[in-house]
Amino acid sequence: MDTKDIASCAQLACALEAACPKPGNVNRFHDFVDTKLEHFLASAIAIGDVAREAAERGHRIREGGLDYDILGLGELIMSAVEDRGRWHRGRNTNLGIAMLLIPLSAGYGLALGAEVVRDEIVRRELDRAIKSTTTRDAIDFYTAIKIARPGGLGRVRILDVMDEGSLQKIIRDELDLHHILTLSEGDSISQELTGKMRITFEVGYPEIMEVYEKTGDLTLATLQGYMRILAEVPDSLITRKKGVEAAKEISLTAGKILKAGMPMNDIEEFDRKIRRRDNSLNPGTTADLTASSLMVCLLKGARP
Repeated sequence: MDTKDIASCAQLACALEAACPKPGNVNRFHDFVDTKLEHFLASAIAIGDVAREAAERGHRIREGGLDYDILGLGELIMSAVEDRGRWHRGRNTNLGIAMLLIPLSAGYGLALGAEVVRDEIVRRELDRAIKSTTTRDAIDFYTAIKIARPGGLGRVRILDVMDEGSLQKIIRDELDLHHILTLSEGDSISQELTGKMRITFEVGYPEIMEVYEKTGDLTLATLQGYMRILAEVPDSLITRKKGVEAAKEISLTAGKILKAGMPMNDIEEFDRKIRRRDNSLNPGTTADLTASSLMVCLLKGARP
């Protein structure tokens, strides 16, 4: 494994996740009114350069014994969002994915010096990188959100990204990105970054890899990984749009389908139920977590 492999796996994970026929999301059979599969595929290609830079910075820090605070995670996430804007004219398609895959790429880069790149090393290094972020990272992260203009990252108790006074407070109080993420209320991606990517490494990746090793079908494995994450973690994007009870009901349905053995008729019915014109029941956060889980599988040798 090298930094080029890390970047390629980030790109391929984004593309495979987008194409997989996941209920409620854009996929190779369904577009949204304002966002299409080609927008996600363009984002998948666009993230490659930044993912490689994240991995290379991590590797240089590890090899040179440098301070982790020079990694620039906020800048890298902002760059990924900016690059997406250069390659398609659709709406936000990669803020959540960039938040997950850029730190993950850096974590693998930081772990490259180890004799064996084990999960615990990647997670430890990633956690250290997040905790070493700076005020500059926080400012760049807020800028990335404004550029992406997502359907809703969620509000924090103190710092609302849409409040112009928030940046002044970040600068005045010298708040770092880790601090900002800990303030996020009920956002699974923020919690993933402050929790050593628990869902990615303990829920999504094991499920995808188990099904892949049994069947050799990475699309089927990705779909089941998506359903497993959705069943265990109510989608925070749905929670913000429709409330916690709606998100829990969808998770309950996903769990029942998994328990029944993933019957295709049930999956198709589930898709019809949650596919709305306004995308209010779109499990978008689950899709992002599926992409990070899939990236880990690809780095461990899974291939379509």
